Amino acid sequence: MNAVFTEKELNHYYKLLDEPLTPYDCGKLCAPKYGGEPLCCQLENAVPMLYREEFRYLSKRTKMWSRWKPDNAQDKKQKKEEETEILIFCECKGVKHCERKNRSVACRTFPLEPYFDSKGCFVGLIFMKEFRGKCPLLSRLKDIKQSVIDKHYEFWRLIMDKKSDELDLYISASRGWRISATKRGVKLPILYPSHLKPR
Repeated sequence: MNAVFTEKELNHYYKLLDEPLTPYDCGKLCAPKYGGEPLCCQLENAVPMLYREEFRYLSKRTKMWSRWKPDNAQDKKQKKEEETEILIFCECKGVKHCERKNRSVACRTFPLEPYFDSKGCFVGLIFMKEFRGKCPLLSRLKDIKQSVIDKHYEFWRLIMDKKSDELDLYISASRGWRISATKRGVKLPILYPSHLKPR
């Protein structure tokens, strides 16, 4: 079942995700490598996906967001194949016109997503696999604030109760991470919430 978020719920989610990941502006780490703008703020690197009701909600608050209009065959194919009943591709006006209070869930959670262990239990957060080697925070895990990890965990816990498709998606993505880590012989870079940290 995929329930629709209310505006009250979206407000609560945004508050949970309001705190910056690190004590410093992490966008300054990658900006020099990507033409002066953070990796996550460039459409060619990451097109945000917004919940449909989130897009409607933000459209009432700001003119910063619009539906993504790809201009080449490959991107049009991606949009057609990957948009769902739950999520749509959107674009903002760019980092120079960013309104922090009106950032999307995708902006606020990047580059982290939920991690489920082999038993299907939600145990923490992990980097989006497609940005491994691109986002410099992967080599600076200790810089990510524990308070942020705890709030993001709570956010995703609430989301999984509302969107069953999201649950299935991240269980599958977590399986892919384990396969990849096993092949490379490396430890999974899992960020645990305070109450689940290994002792």
